[in-house]
Amino acid sequence: MGILITIISVIFFILCILLVILVLLQSDKSAGMGILGGSSQSAFGSSTADVITKATGVMIGLFMLGSLGLAALESGRMDRLKKEILKSEEQSAKEGSAEKGTEKDTEKNKAKEPAEKDKEEKNKPVK
Repeated sequence: MGILITIISVIFFILCILLVILVLLQSDKSAGMGILGGSSQSAFGSSTADVITKATGVMIGLFMLGSLGLAALESGRMDRLKKEILKSEEQSAKEGSAEKGTEKDTEKNKAKEPAEKDKEEKNKPVK
């Protein structure tokens, strides 16, 4: 899943760069000045404004879909990581409580041993 997210992120980065370039290539309709010259003088012909406008619209749509897709993939990945962390914490807590339980049992046994020795000594016949 990590490889898929990496590939989509690289494609998304390239899409962002292309979108910035397309926005800069568009001519400003109010002032008549674009990055390539005035609106009457186009480097690619007179119909390029329509092509660039349509391409920009398509790129914006792809940008929105890409950002939503990456957000969904990352959200799913974060949820899985949280579940794994909680699961490992629960396991370590169970192991810790099990170890404490065995320690308490050994302490109780140690505490019983001297008491049992005392009882045995009291029950021994006196010579």
